[in-house]
Parts: sequence; structure tokens; C-alpha cells
Amino acid sequence: MAKFATEVERSITAKVPLARAHAYLWDVVTSSECIPGIDSCKRVGDDTYRFVYEERSSGPVTMTVQYTARYESNGVDTISFEGINAKGDNTEVSGVIRLQASGTEATKISLRQTLAPDTPVPRLLQGFLKSYVEKEAAAAAKQYLANVKRQLEAHA
Repeated sequence: MAKFATEVERSITAKVPLARAHAYLWDVVTSSECIPGIDSCKRVGDDTYRFVYEERSSGPVTMTVQYTARYESNGVDTISFEGINAKGDNTEVSGVIRLQASGTEATKISLRQTLAPDTPVPRLLQGFLKSYVEKEAAAAAKQYLANVKRQLEAHA
């Protein structure tokens, strides 16, 4: 299996106080509904969650991304996560969500994440797939933040 580690960093500002943004994002199961292509997110331990995505196909490659990650928070403005390589996982993941107050009623939400899915592709197609994975990861991060903003502001 080939692994394509892809790092993305995106940010967005939501019109909600920082504490509200943190509380929503720290509720990992609820906020995971904002992840594009997510099939399920289940708590499997203390601050540990299993993510399973919908099956995706691109040309001859079909896969379902799965990973288990442990989350930590400073309780104020930072939430980090790291994959634990649980049985059945096929993707390495790590990242951090940083929150920064923008006045009293808005919060800048920044996401930096690295994903490295196992991809069952022949060597000849690996270069093509790497650029595809990079584009998909960037688009997913952008859509995730837009979905988070929409959810936060809808319930403000």
C-alpha cells in the first residue's frame, strides 16, 4: 500500500464567541457531522473516537477511509488530535484546531491537519493519485470549516 501524507491548513471566522466555538468542536461526535463524506463517528474510549468515511472511488481505486483518534484540549482555545493506529485503521491522522477571539462575538477557527491514507494503487498511478489526494484533502478542509461556521451561526 502507498501512503500519501497530505497536510492542509485552512481557517474561517464564525460570528460566535470563542467559548461557544470550543464547546461545539469539543463535542467531537456532534461536530463530526460537519466532515464531508463522513459515514460515522463513534466514541470508543476516553476522548477517543473512531471515524469511518463513505466509500470513495476514483478510476480503478476504491477505498473507505477509517481511523481512530485521541483528542486533547486545553479547555480554552486549542483542540488537538492524533491517530492511535487501532485495528482496522487504514489512515494516519494528526492535527490541531486553534481558536482565536475576533472581538467579543466572533472566533477565527484554524485547522491544520495531516492525513495519510493507505491507498491500494499500482506504482504507475501513484503520482496521479497523490495530486488527487492533496486536492481532495484541501477541498474537504475548506468544506468542513464552512459547515462548522454554518452550524455555529445557525445556533447562535
